[in-house]
Amino acid sequence: MELTNTTDDGTADEDVAWDAVAFQPLSGKPKHMVVAMGDSCTSGEGAGAYSPESGRGHGKSSWNACRRSPNAWLRKVTLPGQTKSVGALADSFDPALGFQFIACSGAKTGQMTEGNPPNGWGLDGNFHEKTQIDSGVLSADTTLVMLTIGGNDARFDNKIQTCVMEGCPSEASMKADIDNAVAETRTVLEQIHAHAPNATISLMGYPLLFSRTVQCSTLVSASQRVILTDMAKYFEDEQRELALSMSADNVRYRSPQSAFEAKRICDSPEGINGVVAGPKGDGDFHHGDKNTQLCWWFTGDTCLSRESYHPNQTGASAYAQAFMTAGPTAAVTRKDQ
Repeated sequence: MELTNTTDDGTADEDVAWDAVAFQPLSGKPKHMVVAMGDSCTSGEGAGAYSPESGRGHGKSSWNACRRSPNAWLRKVTLPGQTKSVGALADSFDPALGFQFIACSGAKTGQMTEGNPPNGWGLDGNFHEKTQIDSGVLSADTTLVMLTIGGNDARFDNKIQTCVMEGCPSEASMKADIDNAVAETRTVLEQIHAHAPNATISLMGYPLLFSRTVQCSTLVSASQRVILTDMAKYFEDEQRELALSMSADNVRYRSPQSAFEAKRICDSPEGINGVVAGPKGDGDFHHGDKNTQLCWWFTGDTCLSRESYHPNQTGASAYAQAFMTAGPTAAVTRKDQ
């Protein structure tokens, strides 16, 4: 085994941290070989307590805001035949589970697919991490892939900002962005299947943000909420149709909507954050950083945190419940078992 600080991004500015590596053999392959990948809704953005390597370096070349949280929904999932959650099994190094967690807040489809990032290194959504499919976590032994992806390609964060600042874009333009995002998602799913041909690929949808029954003070007006909700429903329908068309590749769509009923923005309890003033952690947007061109100004010198409009810990539990009740998880164990 060889350790090196020579990497594809070309910076070579990190020290090699170890001079030895120990390997511990297992008695057999784990029953579940699970990979969690995708964007902020899988990384756990909004749920707090982000791992140090994925929340650091604001304003520096080492900036990383992948924001992987131990409170992320996928860690709360209990898989068939298990009595403990994925997170509990992973933290105790249980031999029943192999677990890889590479989701990254801000990720777009192009930052997941094979090859170096199309727009260069160090940008929001990939930072200086390998593209997710090239990271090496997928193989023929992988039994389950859990992901959310496409929301950043559909520019939903930009749509909210535009609605507040200028008025919502036309329905036609928003649907065009969604259609493009779904087309790019197909490429991601095809490549995941090629690298993990025996895995169930669980494409999780995005929860509708705003309460269906309760109004409260947010930056988004009532009429704008209707528009954004309609577009979110359209996105869900398109993602579901995509998954159905790829069922032969073991792609399954799971909707979070029923689990988020009465847990959206303005509900009590809220499972989705409304407006959160930043910064929340070292990887978040900070006033004065070179990264603040990505920030949506809230008031004065304050940026909205990346946590805004993302599920919190209550929402992460709802997401996990949605995954576990959305239907059978076919092929979550190896086909040779």
